[in-house]
Amino acid sequence: MTDTTNTETGEHLRAALRHLEAARQEGELRKTNAVALENVSNTVSTVLREYEGDG
Repeated sequence: MTDTTNTETGEHLRAALRHLEAARQEGELRKTNAVALENVSNTVSTVLREYEGDG
């Protein structure tokens, strides 16, 4: 992976974790499931694009 992709992937993961932690603290996980899943999906897509580029 390139440094740029590592940075982008890391940022996606950190943003998802921040969102989930905030929701957990507020007791709002049910309301945020769709957003959390979107963040995970975006992260997986980023990783897949990088692996496809490496191949």
